[in-house]
Amino acid sequence: MSSTLMGAVNPFAQPAPVADQARIRKFVKDLAEVAGAVSDAQSDLKEAIAGVDEITEIDEKIKTLKLERKELLLSHTVIQSYADALEEAVEDKKAVISDAKADGVPKGEIEIAIKALKKDLDLSMSVEIYANIADLIDP
Repeated sequence: MSSTLMGAVNPFAQPAPVADQARIRKFVKDLAEVAGAVSDAQSDLKEAIAGVDEITEIDEKIKTLKLERKELLLSHTVIQSYADALEEAVEDKKAVISDAKADGVPKGEIEIAIKALKKDLDLSMSVEIYANIADLIDP
């Protein structure tokens, strides 16, 4: 995490550039366009792959092996005990989240705050950007 008390580590370093509102809005629009192009390219690739018979045969073999694997996992007692412990922990997590919701704890906002802290993001800048691009994003 950065500290405003310490100042820059390198006094000769150039200050980081700060984009204005127009550049940020352009970035969001450009990113949406590129994301659309990526999505279209992924769809085209999936369609091309689906048209190859050898790949379709391999996919069928994989499905069969996955079913065999699942049956083995369900019948193995040691693995099943670990799976039960995991399921119990997941249920405990769901109970904690349910209790927090009932108490009015904003879970989503807390998760975002934790992620921002881990990534050392400036939330005041994020709020400003949010206000400037809210009309560009589909809910």
